[in-house]
Amino acid sequence: MGELAGELMALFADGFWRTFRVSRTRRRLAAGRPVRIPCSARAAGPGPRGEYADGRLWITPGAPSAAFTARGRARVELPAGGTFHDPEPDTWHDQDWAATAYLAPGAGHPVYLQVDSRYLPVLHAALAGPEALTDV
Repeated sequence: MGELAGELMALFADGFWRTFRVSRTRRRLAAGRPVRIPCSARAAGPGPRGEYADGRLWITPGAPSAAFTARGRARVELPAGGTFHDPEPDTWHDQDWAATAYLAPGAGHPVYLQVDSRYLPVLHAALAGPEALTDV
């Protein structure tokens, strides 16, 4: 019984903590301050399928792009103004996170991103363009 109580406590604490972090991220963006969103990313392209990399998406209000950084990986710039497409649900990195495919303007292949579902509206607004961040 104690094990079940421990699992439930961790579940509720994690939910509260993530909700707090998302609201903090929204407030910082509304104030014009840069934020980072925990996410996983995988670039699509010809050749073998790459692995998802756990990292952070750095968003600066007014900037023309957002940057994904992960330990041991090159920085990936994601220009704003692209389109979102359906994800690839059969190969998601983490089933608990929401996935989306982002096709940057002029890019030939999408970048698959996964974030906690509460961060998804912030992610969409950040990659829609600099002026969309004022509505977050």
